[in-house]
Amino acid sequence: MWTTEVLGFPFFELYAFFIIYSFLGWALESLFVSVSNGTWVNRGFISGPFCPIYGTGAVLVIVGLTPALENTLWLFCGGVAIATIVEYVISFLLEKIFHATWWDYSQMRFNLKGRICLLRSLEWGGLTVIMMRIVQPPIQRFVQWIPSAIGEFVGVLLLIYLISDASVTVMNIFQMKEKMARLGEATLALREKMESVKLFDAKKELLDYFETLPMAEAMVKLKEKMEERSEQMMQFKAEEQLRFEYILSEMKEKLESRDGILKKNNITERRLTRAFPRLSFKKYNEEFAVFKREISNKKKIEKKKGYRK
Repeated sequence: MWTTEVLGFPFFELYAFFIIYSFLGWALESLFVSVSNGTWVNRGFISGPFCPIYGTGAVLVIVGLTPALENTLWLFCGGVAIATIVEYVISFLLEKIFHATWWDYSQMRFNLKGRICLLRSLEWGGLTVIMMRIVQPPIQRFVQWIPSAIGEFVGVLLLIYLISDASVTVMNIFQMKEKMARLGEATLALREKMESVKLFDAKKELLDYFETLPMAEAMVKLKEKMEERSEQMMQFKAEEQLRFEYILSEMKEKLESRDGILKKNNITERRLTRAFPRLSFKKYNEEFAVFKREISNKKKIEKKKGYRK
């Protein structure tokens, strides 16, 4: 299998190029974003140090543009075309599979559905020229130097790792999407209960409660409102008090359910929200915004505790 020729290249070489450029793409993008944010950000789709979209683009560029190596204009234009198509197709597939938007160029000029934009495409063209003229020659020599037995052994290990890592990531994304659905249901049920007992004076105040307050503060505020309303109900007859107390107990259950969903976030979910700040689920935009804010607030609290120590 490793020695089979694919479009004029041994399969092992193409696979090795995919691995190497997936790592280099991950390293460069993670470094750039980390420096911009002032904190480390793993920009990979999967947990490990690889960005398969870069590896895929690089392999297609190598296969398609090696014959045009001496023509800078062809390299540039070919790089623009290949990278743009790859970025658009990957964005489209991710949206269809996960019903989520992973990156969005809508704010940039000359974009197409937010998936690609002219500036990024031109950057890919420039990077293609640099890659093919400067980066690829030593990498190709290195790959051809690797002893076949060692290369095949490491290749199998990396393949198993990539499949496992991708499987875990995909599973976590679907779980996160399901969590957003449960969060939406819990929030809707709680809102309905709050409206039924007029816990807030106006609907806007109720919405602000859900959309602006950190969960810890929201819990305190809601409990205060519930106690205040409970005192007001003391003057009503017994059956009204019982009805109100029943509704309050239901509200507490819904609130605890919502709180539990928000607090249970794993390392993959936290990593993805940092790696893709524009990530949003089409049906659960509001819920995911609350979820991301809760993760951010939790991180700030942990930092403050660290400083105090």
